[in-house]
Amino acid sequence: MPEQLSTRKVQQALTYLAKLNSDDPSRVEQARKQLARWRNQSSEHEHAWLEAERRWQMIHRLTPQLRGAVHSQPANLSRRRLLRQGTGLLAVIGASGWLSWLWRETSPFTQSLLTEHAEPSRPFTLPDGSQLLLAAQSNVRVQFSHTQRQVMLLHGNVYFDVAHETLRNFVINTRLGQVKVLGTAFSISDRGDCIQVAVARGRVHVQGLKGEAKILTAGQHVSINAQGETSAFNPHRQIGPDIENWRKGWWSYTDAPLSEVIAEYNAYAARPVGVSAEAAHLRLTGSFPSDQPQILLNSLPRILPVQLVNVAGEPYVQLR
Repeated sequence: MPEQLSTRKVQQALTYLAKLNSDDPSRVEQARKQLARWRNQSSEHEHAWLEAERRWQMIHRLTPQLRGAVHSQPANLSRRRLLRQGTGLLAVIGASGWLSWLWRETSPFTQSLLTEHAEPSRPFTLPDGSQLLLAAQSNVRVQFSHTQRQVMLLHGNVYFDVAHETLRNFVINTRLGQVKVLGTAFSISDRGDCIQVAVARGRVHVQGLKGEAKILTAGQHVSINAQGETSAFNPHRQIGPDIENWRKGWWSYTDAPLSEVIAEYNAYAARPVGVSAEAAHLRLTGSFPSDQPQILLNSLPRILPVQLVNVAGEPYVQLR
């Protein structure tokens, strides 16, 4: 960075960075255009932008413990004001020898996260501060390097609340496609048929092994079928249980295929339940406590034209 680089210019660049990380797509697009014009005005602006990105990245790669100290500031301290304090924060880190410690703390990280059958949903915090909530019978592998963050969803249902980093993408790979985070909270479910993606906040980029890529925003959802093709948006069809209610311990479905409901149920039930092909496409609407899965099963004959029978000693759902 040039010695005479203006602190004010860096602060202006940090302000643009904050706007680019907004959850409002229109605001992000407006900031992107403003930033492009601003950077083209002079080489000093371009150097200021590069320095702002460096400071932003250093702050966001703090470990959760150190980041917690920053977040302990008063609740009315705005994100923009926090960014303006980046110069002082980084100076303290450098003067106290924290920079070398920070590099060690962000060294490559690999971990497998597993939940057992019928286990209550379990939260995990990753080294970058991202939050995961794993439903029962879920399996993910996390691999972080200095340049990228990757997660492999092998099986199950996982809620992601991803910490933003400018220079390291966060990517989830599945057997049927890939989800790239654009700053968001969302869920991905793989219970053995389709891959289901639903966004609670922000945006994600979904790419099946075949077919076109889609960008999802809050409230949107798609599935990736067994051929790796992404479905069209359908605002009237729910993909998996409602995210917010699921985090609170409830399965809340709106016009959801019974096959998907039973797949989630089986991750928690003491005995897995089969479903006939004729009944699998029926649609279910209702809310049920996820810690008492039998309530859902017992409710089905009162909601849908189905009956519970035993086939080879195992419970089975079929049309009446």
